Amino acid sequence: MAGIRSIAAALVVAVSPAPAARVQAQIPEHEAQRIREAAPDRPRIPPKQPRRVLIWNTPLMEASPHKGYCIPYGTVAWQVLGEQTGAYEPVVSDDLTMLLPANLQQFDAIVLNNADGQWIRPTEEAMERLRDYGPDQDAVEQLLRQSLLDFVAGGQGLVATHFAIGGNPEWPEFHELLGATYWGHPWNEEVGVKVEEPDHPLVAAFSGQSFRVAEEVFQFNEPYSREKLRVLLTLDTEHTNMGVPWVYRTDGDFALAWVRPWGQGRVFYTALGHRTELYWNPQILQFYLDGVQLAMGDLEAPFAPLGTGG
Repeated sequence: MAGIRSIAAALVVAVSPAPAARVQAQIPEHEAQRIREAAPDRPRIPPKQPRRVLIWNTPLMEASPHKGYCIPYGTVAWQVLGEQTGAYEPVVSDDLTMLLPANLQQFDAIVLNNADGQWIRPTEEAMERLRDYGPDQDAVEQLLRQSLLDFVAGGQGLVATHFAIGGNPEWPEFHELLGATYWGHPWNEEVGVKVEEPDHPLVAAFSGQSFRVAEEVFQFNEPYSREKLRVLLTLDTEHTNMGVPWVYRTDGDFALAWVRPWGQGRVFYTALGHRTELYWNPQILQFYLDGVQLAMGDLEAPFAPLGTGG
């Protein structure tokens, strides 16, 4: 495996990112315009250097439950946030060759745009482009896994939205990286959201105030722990219908966004990203932009865990 990895690191593979227009075409132009109008015109923090971000869409699009709304709306939003503000150059792709070590060197961060399914495992079609990197799917999958982990640990950023937490269920270290596993969504209605650390720069979009939002809301299971994560947004249980079925957590700890270190890199996850109207909510878009800027290292903010007392 070391030999395969060294070959991959030495070669920059020519790839064709999935045309963003193909994904954007799935939503009406007037709604894409709403996203553009709601997005900020400039970043709150100027980038320290030119930035490039990989907007990663699941290669298993046709099997994704989010193919018709979350993914295309998120694609437009993340593109607009980069292009309209100048904070980063967005590159949209679902081509696994983009995750080879040499290709990842082009990027400062990856956004997992609601990517779900076992997307780290190459399909037979993808193997046609990856034969030089391993004798079979298992070997190539191990290479791609390590490539992603090394990318973040080496000092780059990872952003994951909503059901990205449900991706790669057979890869435990991926969920260690993100910080939790998906445990169902008891809520799909208006709920209260509490800002846990009002002075944290990443939640400046909410002005330190709790708020209400209509959203599909998750609960999380192990490895979720406040000893590993700095939780910034949680479900406000005092202002949310707690009588819904399938609530499994008994401690009342329903996190909705957090940050964490991973080696020298930074991880930002938010569960907010299901309903289409979130993608033209100015506060949410500012929150997303601030999150990717924190992941890239432009937005200076603490991301070390506060522990159970935080």
